[in-house]
Amino acid sequence: MYGLCVSRNVLLIVLLSSWATLASAKDCIGVVAAGAAPFWLQVEGGARQAAKEQGLDLYFRGPRREGQVATQLQMIDWMLERGCKALVIAPGGDEIAVRVRQLAANGVISIYFDRNLPGSAVRGVVATDNLFAGVQAGQALAAALGGRGQVALLRLQADVPSTSERERGFRRGAEAGGLSIVVDSYIGEDSQAAVDALQGQLPQLKGVFTPNSNSTRAALAALRRLGQAGQLVHVGFDADDLLIDALRKGEIHSLMVQQPHAIGYQAVQLAAQGLRGELPLQPVSVVLQVKRVNRTNLAQWQRAQALELDRSTRP
Repeated sequence: MYGLCVSRNVLLIVLLSSWATLASAKDCIGVVAAGAAPFWLQVEGGARQAAKEQGLDLYFRGPRREGQVATQLQMIDWMLERGCKALVIAPGGDEIAVRVRQLAANGVISIYFDRNLPGSAVRGVVATDNLFAGVQAGQALAAALGGRGQVALLRLQADVPSTSERERGFRRGAEAGGLSIVVDSYIGEDSQAAVDALQGQLPQLKGVFTPNSNSTRAALAALRRLGQAGQLVHVGFDADDLLIDALRKGEIHSLMVQQPHAIGYQAVQLAAQGLRGELPLQPVSVVLQVKRVNRTNLAQWQRAQALELDRSTRP
């Protein structure tokens, strides 16, 4: 009899412990980035701040390179296995939209960030106004060249919605500003591809545009190898330590800088609202603008970034 009582007491303790664990378990949000560039580390910082404020667990994953949709789909499944009922995704291709529709039918909330895929069953989108950012980049390059000259458009890769919009906007802004685009090539993250695209046209080229941090790094490396860094007017995209250093040295003319911390933060905030049933039926759209950073306003921009980082890391 004594042994039976002990067994019952042990079972009761186990059950109570299990109930306590379930009661204290946090909801989780899964975040699937598009790549592993420094830009995404800054996005992750914003996402984690929002999750902390909302009392949510967060899983953040991303493939090594843009366009690896199969890897993104595996990451989505991995997060679902851990019980996440809300996902934040930077869609790398149309296959993601198909998966999101399936998830929506099963009550899983999805938010897109950094880019959009029209027709997806998402509850919200947080992204830069990529088309307008590209137009601004084209205008900036045209202004730097006095509205005259032949330039290169070095693209990232086909079918990436965010950079494709920037490239389209750049062409619009550059040509409206009086520039001629004589090089239009995909270089991805490959500096040799950038060398190959540029070297035959160097005598006539006056400027270069690249639409994200990876392509900007690749073009910078190529221009250094060709002895043209700082000679051609290079307008790039995004900001990390390497690119900021090149900007400071005059090797890059200006950078179109997004708000990566805000992209991550606001996307997770939307996902948290979705978990609480607070999102409207119509998808919420949060549109963020870029800031053009050059040597003139670099110090001011860095001070603003430092203040934002300080706010985000306070307990």
